[in-house]
Amino acid sequence: MSKEHEEAFWPTALSVLAWHGSQAHEPHYGLGIQFLLKTMGRHWSKIPDAPTGHDPSIPGWPWIDGTHSWIEPTVLSVLALRVAGHGRHDRVLEGVRMMLDRQLPHGGWNYGNTTVYGRELHPMPESTGAALSGLAGQVEQGTVAQSLDYLQDEVDRLRTPISLGWGLLGLAAWDRWPSNGGALVDRCLRSQARYGEYDTSALCLLLLAAVEGDTDAKNTIFPRAARQHLSVARSY
Repeated sequence: MSKEHEEAFWPTALSVLAWHGSQAHEPHYGLGIQFLLKTMGRHWSKIPDAPTGHDPSIPGWPWIDGTHSWIEPTVLSVLALRVAGHGRHDRVLEGVRMMLDRQLPHGGWNYGNTTVYGRELHPMPESTGAALSGLAGQVEQGTVAQSLDYLQDEVDRLRTPISLGWGLLGLAAWDRWPSNGGALVDRCLRSQARYGEYDTSALCLLLLAAVEGDTDAKNTIFPRAARQHLSVARSY
């Protein structure tokens, strides 16, 4: 959150995750949790023959105050509240229901819509990985089986740290880490030689995925490529 743009409060969930377990930040941690519990996106009753297919009455979380709920800020808020011990709170259960409602009929998620004027929208790997991360442990695997299959088929083609990072995190959350996951992370890291260094947030997401899903990554990818990039991240 920026003091110049207080309405853009979506980083609150990230702050709660970062402050978890830190005694020095406990007062801020508590305020962040209470903020997430009482905050929701704009929602309204579903209108017959509406151009969009999802149910706008289910509350989630928005990027910006006074706007509709979308997938990624809802995922981050659900994850933060679950880590904080509020996994059975009504707001979390609403967020889970909202994510399930926004799952595309043929699997996957995008920013948070399903159909427009009767046409199904395309899934996006980063949104799908994020949603699968938020739903792990909350629903049965059969409920998201098509989405897992979509992401498993897509992951080999992912080249950017955000899409690959979220994609791998989503698969790892359901014990579907691909056999070549470490090689995919390594390939993505090496692409910086051609395209330039990734920013810190994208890099951290990718490395988090490597640690979460593949224990071999700690012994192979990190010594070979990640240590030099982590030293850059620490300078921020």
